[in-house]
Amino acid sequence: MASTYSLRMDARTEEVLLSQAREGDDRSFEQLVLTHSDRAIRLALRMTGNRHEAEEIAQEAFLRLHRSLHRFRGDSRLSTWMYRTVTRLAIDHLRREKLKRQVFFFRSRTDEDDLDPIDLAVSHEASPESRVLTREAGTVLKEVLQGLSARQRAVFTLRHFEELSLKEIAEVLELEEGTVKAHLHRAVHHVRQQMQHHRPE
Repeated sequence: MASTYSLRMDARTEEVLLSQAREGDDRSFEQLVLTHSDRAIRLALRMTGNRHEAEEIAQEAFLRLHRSLHRFRGDSRLSTWMYRTVTRLAIDHLRREKLKRQVFFFRSRTDEDDLDPIDLAVSHEASPESRVLTREAGTVLKEVLQGLSARQRAVFTLRHFEELSLKEIAEVLELEEGTVKAHLHRAVHHVRQQMQHHRPE
């Protein structure tokens, strides 16, 4: 999975930090958190659409890591564990808060705190019209994703935003690859169908 997962920390350095963290070295654990926090928050944000909730999910993931350090023996990279834990927490959250999530995209925004970083990364060289259209498309996509089940949204997010392969997604979600493919097919069909409805005349 090295081709898609974060390479900011090599496996050896990560194992050293994990070993030191197990022995009570808080600085080593903080370094692990710093290395993986941006990606964890970004994944949770794309799943939930809300920055505050995304940060809480990421925080809970790191708390779980801290509590289970003595059991984490490097059977997989920490990035793999982080994808799995954040995705599961986000799925649980979405299932608990399904009705509230439907309301989220229709409330007015007063700032950009809840926008996906991908929406904020529009090229400054683009025309104002292009930037508006790009942002509007991103908002519509977020609304469309609310129509997916939590599992389908997880698969769609991991495939099309995080660019994981079907095999990697299957490992993260602990599903059969054929099941992942089926979820992805349904998700893509739904998104394409709904985006057609939102296409301007």
